[in-house]
Amino acid sequence: MRLPFLAAALALAAASAFGRDFPAMPGEPPTPERAALGRLLFFDPVLSRDGSLSCAHCHRPDRGLADGLARARGFRGAVLQRNTPTLYNAAFKARLMWDRRASSLEEQVLLPLLAEDELNADPRELLAKLAAVPAYRAQFAAVFPGDANAISLANVARSLAAFERTLVSRASRYDRYARGEREALSASERNGLTLFRSLTTRCFECHRLPTFDAPLALSIGVPSGDLGVSAISGLSAQRGFFGVPTLRNVALTAPYMHDGSLATLEDVVAFYREGGGLAQGVPAARLHEFIRPIEMSDAEAADLVAFLRALTDESARPEVPERVPSGLPLLAP
Repeated sequence: MRLPFLAAALALAAASAFGRDFPAMPGEPPTPERAALGRLLFFDPVLSRDGSLSCAHCHRPDRGLADGLARARGFRGAVLQRNTPTLYNAAFKARLMWDRRASSLEEQVLLPLLAEDELNADPRELLAKLAAVPAYRAQFAAVFPGDANAISLANVARSLAAFERTLVSRASRYDRYARGEREALSASERNGLTLFRSLTTRCFECHRLPTFDAPLALSIGVPSGDLGVSAISGLSAQRGFFGVPTLRNVALTAPYMHDGSLATLEDVVAFYREGGGLAQGVPAARLHEFIRPIEMSDAEAADLVAFLRALTDESARPEVPERVPSGLPLLAP
């Protein structure tokens, strides 16, 4: 396939063409103390009603802060509706969740915490359990000084959000290349970047540099029957619309799509090559305008996958604590 001249020129441009800075992180800047408390809460099963689940059970450090499952598992093994998204760079998103229902990390963390089929926490019981742990009493008092009600649901959310704001991934080999280190990417990966930014694939239109996501909801036609954003907005025109996920660390977070229906990155590229939902019988009128069959050789598809793997960076991978203040067991192996 012959790439458009403009795309090839972009791929060979100066590093400044790629090295845009990340957007400002919305919300309260994380203090080390608040993030440290949030880290303990994140890994502590005390947050769940029966002490069996933590945030980390679905957002595992060894699986790109996802869980490796097609659809997440919740309270007492409940199979949830959607695939677990990574938490890397979630702090830069203006809206969160696949259906974009949350407008901040503080709002987002409470959704799985209180959902009956996820952690299923009862707010009153949870706060009582935390208050019964001396280490938590001391830490909440220290982190929120002067707050007579330091152990509150709002402060649990603020602490978890502070921790999640430390989960920043922007030191991949791609980032070194964007700063001018040309040999940071192989020839195959550089060709994949050219494809990614080309007017042939248009990947860059929805996975925008440098975050490799976008503040958008759109439909690509994964035939799951999930209403997506429409279930929140009530707009039938948004049926099957989902938020655009980041591609950073995407090689670590298989399987893919909101329903986990595509097992590998190769499957994802094949899905787009075939025209997304068009190949599944979804009417074009229900799909984003860029969803159409893509002319691409197998070698070029392999290059594109190689580039996506070059977006891996786990420098902010959180360390699992040896123990948590509640004394409850941590992640199962």
